Amino acid sequence: MKDCEFLLNIDNKEILIEILNHSIDFLIGNRNEQKTMHLCYKYGCPDDFMLTIRALARFYKNTCCDAGIDIKSEFLNLTPELQKIIEIVLDTRRSEITRYLIRQINAQDNPLVESFDWDTRLVMGDSSYAHNYRLLTTLTLRLLSSGDKKDNSFLHMQMDEKKLNDFIEAIDEALQHERTNTRNTYEC
Repeated sequence: MKDCEFLLNIDNKEILIEILNHSIDFLIGNRNEQKTMHLCYKYGCPDDFMLTIRALARFYKNTCCDAGIDIKSEFLNLTPELQKIIEIVLDTRRSEITRYLIRQINAQDNPLVESFDWDTRLVMGDSSYAHNYRLLTTLTLRLLSSGDKKDNSFLHMQMDEKKLNDFIEAIDEALQHERTNTRNTYEC
């Protein structure tokens, strides 16, 4: 891989492993480009570093999508020892990359819940009746749409205790249904 000539100048295994892990973090969105740029001064030329990070991220993505890609044929200019390290790092974090790629594909069809936040408040009456105490919960869902980390939307819901319990039960039923379907799929 021509874009990874930067790796030829690295003789320390620990630094190589760090760079490989940074490229995976860059791919799965744990680090954005700005955070990655802050790291590049530690390793040398910023342009070469970012080019290598992007190329490695692309390579890891393609490798997890297509099982036919051979590491040795992609990195002919690297020593067998460095090729082995690349393979070890990939095998170690393959499940993370695969999970990220699945989320990206699923987010293209439907918005996925990326995170959530809640806030509970006690309403001590309203304009119609002073002794109308209510416990209200505001639930905010951060949705990932179209598979792009930058394309987030928020869904805000406010509910009382009964509706909150109904909502939790519906989620539990959906999860149990999903587990049952997953188990049946593996048995086939």
